[in-house]
Amino acid sequence: MPQGTSRARISVVGIGTVSLMQMTREADAVLGDAHTLLVLHGQSLVLDSLRKRYGTEVIDLSAAYAEDKPRSETYTEVAAAVVAAAVRDGGRHAAFVTSGHPLVLVTPTQLILKEAVSRGIPVNRVPGVSSLDTVWADIGFDPGPDGALMFEATSLLLRRYPLSPSVPLFLWQVNTVETALYSTRKNRPERFSRLQEYLLRFYPPDHVAVLVHSASLPITRSRLAEVRLGELGRLAEIATSQHILYVPPAARQAVADQELARAVTRADHLHGLIDPA
Repeated sequence: MPQGTSRARISVVGIGTVSLMQMTREADAVLGDAHTLLVLHGQSLVLDSLRKRYGTEVIDLSAAYAEDKPRSETYTEVAAAVVAAAVRDGGRHAAFVTSGHPLVLVTPTQLILKEAVSRGIPVNRVPGVSSLDTVWADIGFDPGPDGALMFEATSLLLRRYPLSPSVPLFLWQVNTVETALYSTRKNRPERFSRLQEYLLRFYPPDHVAVLVHSASLPITRSRLAEVRLGELGRLAEIATSQHILYVPPAARQAVADQELARAVTRADHLHGLIDPA
C-alpha cells in the first residue's frame, strides 16, 4: 500500500438532484471542512450558492466539456484537477462535488479513486440522492416485489445483456446512446433505431415505456412522458441528458416454487430456520 507523504485528502461528495435542497448534513459538514470545492454540476446557481455558503475556493469543472470531445478526455482532466488541488501547498482537503450520488455514473470519481490509491491519498465517499432515487419516487416504484434491471444505454447495446420482460428495466443516458463523444446538438430519430431494435427482441412494439425527468430545481416539477417501444424515435424530440427510460414489465413473473410459496407464511417453517428461544 503506498504511503501518503502529505496532508492531502479528497472527499467525493454528492449533493442530490434538486440543487442544494437534498444535500445531507454529512455532505454539508464535509464541504464546510474542505479548502477547495471542485464542482461538476450543470447549474451555475449551485456554484454561486456554494461560494456564499462556505466562503472558500470554488472551481467550476464544467469547462472541461467541449463539442465533439471524447468524454474520456474530459473525465481524465477533471480527475487530474481534483488530485492536483489535494496535493497543492503540501496537502489540502479537496472536495469533488457532483449532483446526485458521486459514484453513480460519475466516471471521474473512479479515476480519482484509482489515482488516490496510487498516491496514498485518503478518499472520503459521501453519498447523495441519485437520479434513480428520484425517478423511483416519481413513478412510485418499489424494487422489492419484482427486483429491477438497470443499464447504461450504450453499455446495453455493446454487451447485449439479456433482458427479462418480467423484470422492471431502467435505462440511463438514453439521450446520449451510441457515442463516447460529448455534444449538445439535437438528436435525429435514427439515433434510437438500434436501441429500439434490441428492446423489441424482448417486448412487443406497443409496449409503453415511461421517460422520466426528475425535478432539478425547487420551483420545477418532474416530467413523465409515455412512449411506445415501436416509436422510440420520438425520443429525439422529448429526451434530454437528465432523462431515464423506465420499461415496466410486460407480464408478472409467475411463482416457480409453489412449495416455498406455501411455506413462507407458516410458523413451523420459520422455526426450522432459526435457533429456538
